[in-house]
Amino acid sequence: MRKNIGKYIAIILGIICVILAITLIYIKVSSVNAQSDNKDLKSKITEEISYLDSNITETMNKLNNIEIIKYKVYTKKINDPSSNSNEKEGEQSSSNQTSEGGSSSEGSSSSSRESSSGSGSSSQEGSQGNMTMISEIVPNTTLESNQGEVDWKEISFLMENLYSSWPTVNLDLQKQGISSELITSFSLSMDGAIQSIKNKDKDNALINLFNMYINLPKYLSSINVDSYTLNLYNTKLYMLNAYVLVSTGDKWNEITSCISNAKSSFSVIVSSSENDEKKKNYLQKSYVIIEDLERMSQINDKDIFYMGYKNVMQELETM
Repeated sequence: MRKNIGKYIAIILGIICVILAITLIYIKVSSVNAQSDNKDLKSKITEEISYLDSNITETMNKLNNIEIIKYKVYTKKINDPSSNSNEKEGEQSSSNQTSEGGSSSEGSSSSSRESSSGSGSSSQEGSQGNMTMISEIVPNTTLESNQGEVDWKEISFLMENLYSSWPTVNLDLQKQGISSELITSFSLSMDGAIQSIKNKDKDNALINLFNMYINLPKYLSSINVDSYTLNLYNTKLYMLNAYVLVSTGDKWNEITSCISNAKSSFSVIVSSSENDEKKKNYLQKSYVIIEDLERMSQINDKDIFYMGYKNVMQELETM
């Protein structure tokens, strides 16, 4: 009897051990899957914020006709003289053939008229086909751009793209546990930007777009991105702040302070590249460009500031 009891106890303990083992394996697998899902969501949010970054920045820059490119490519149609010359020779040859057939019967005359009609149609199509497309690369200068003329149709298009993409980003931020206050802040600023663009109010459009951008580094900080990425976004944030202040007023002391803050954030990035000489040289060049803008801002000239600002943003966009 005692042997049977011991046997039953051993079986029960064995079952308990199996259950515990299965439970521990399940917990471990669930934990790994959760970590993987969290990593995927974090990566997705980082890409979404990058999209918001580029589109908000582009919209803000286009409000002053600033494009972060060095060259523009223009295309236009021109007539091809050589094709026109060949066409005239063909018409002359056709005319001679018609004259030679002028003494033929009525049926031949009718046929000749049909041929003439067909020839005219062919000539018109040929003239359209003789148009040649040519491209011209033109330097994209900031000093000669007109900051007063805003293409509100293009600005509206860019704003609508931002608006349509926000619900997906919003949901992902909520899944990641970003505070509702930060998410609502972006939504309210976006509403203000849409209203300002509808009213063609450039200054308030810039301010509201900048207020949208303010939230991006906060989102990145909440998902614990690396120091390099966070300081890059903070550098852009200070640069955009200076840009808005230049565009909406002449607060040059505040503008210089913003550039100084941008320089401080970027210096952290430079310091992080101590072990990579090639990368360090590239970053130091970018740092010098920011210093140049800080010096140029002391001239208190908008157009000159825009030129230096464009150079800085070109460098930051390639990182």
